[in-house]
Amino acid sequence: MSRAEVIDRRVVVDSCDFRVEVVGEGIPVVLLHGLGASSVLWHRVRDGLAPGYQVVLVDLRGAGETREIDRKELSLETWAGDLAELLGALGIERPVLVGHSLGASVALKYALSRPDDVRALVLIAADANLSNVGPRMLKAAGLIGDVGLPDWIDEHWSKNPPFSAASLAREPELLDEYRSMLLLNDPDDYVRQCLAVAQAEDLSGRLGEVRRPALVIVGGDDDRTLPEHGRALAARLADGRMLEMPDVGHTLPLEASDEVVAAVRSFLDEVLAGAGVLRAETTPRNSTEGPFGHLDVRFVVGAHTGASLIAFGQSTYPSGATHENHRHPNAEEVVMVVEGRGTQIVGDEALDLGPGDICFIPRNAPHRITGVSDEDLVILWAFGGAASIEQAGYVPLPD
Repeated sequence: MSRAEVIDRRVVVDSCDFRVEVVGEGIPVVLLHGLGASSVLWHRVRDGLAPGYQVVLVDLRGAGETREIDRKELSLETWAGDLAELLGALGIERPVLVGHSLGASVALKYALSRPDDVRALVLIAADANLSNVGPRMLKAAGLIGDVGLPDWIDEHWSKNPPFSAASLAREPELLDEYRSMLLLNDPDDYVRQCLAVAQAEDLSGRLGEVRRPALVIVGGDDDRTLPEHGRALAARLADGRMLEMPDVGHTLPLEASDEVVAAVRSFLDEVLAGAGVLRAETTPRNSTEGPFGHLDVRFVVGAHTGASLIAFGQSTYPSGATHENHRHPNAEEVVMVVEGRGTQIVGDEALDLGPGDICFIPRNAPHRITGVSDEDLVILWAFGGAASIEQAGYVPLPD
């Protein structure tokens, strides 16, 4: 397979000149690097993800080859806001966000502030509460101010690099590769990054608000963002998954690039099934052409519930309509939005729905649709584990 062309771009938004790489075509997958790194961190991963996806690499404000025209205070809010402006300028909608370390926190902040604008999340070496590394960041900032960035790298960072012993034994050149990336930073900007991480808001109390599918990947030998913090993060997400890679340190995109590519592609194959692609051999009755192309309900249900099929159909709700509270005792249900917007109430949780969104409703869970916007809400629905609507069962419930 030939390697896809990498397009280098400079994009100016909000008084900042961003360096961006774009490669491939398809659903957008945006890669966000961590503290002191740059888009170079992802070069081993980039080409493996590009087939079938549009992969976008960004140097964050204050990092790599991105240059500020007017300085802003660095924070998770600033970085997430930059990302929204940048994606808008690039014409990218509802990306998958893949973040490493600080980049994972930026992805989480973006998903919390713009829940309808994300398809899925991959959070690598992530910690929802960056104050856990605050003391380390403050110490680094002070030392860089005293001795300068190159001497800090050689005298301090290199004595405790973010790699596992196994990774360094296998690839000792990782030290020089990462050192070169660190030196892309302006020393003052690196200090600003450290201080921003040390003062970052704790997102752990809001993880339940993240409704999109998320994969959390941790290195078993990570001494920066500890594996147990990643496990706790995954457990508190509404639709979280956890993968631990043994004998790998903090810098998984470099230390275990092939494994990261395989894990991300497998996750996306699962959660993006049916997102505008006809993959089943036959076309279901009542399928439709919507803004995301031809959607095969049977394939989506199989991917989300593991069930064989099933009953399926299409429903339209005009503005102000409410689908009464009910449950299906004998089947799981998948709702896929084709057009319009509304709210799916599942139990006590309210899920905002927009075009292309998929909502999985467990067997017997009370649910209803409400809050339909000005335009009609058109959904495809399907049941896993039932051959007909009657077999799925329908039990109306009081609101």
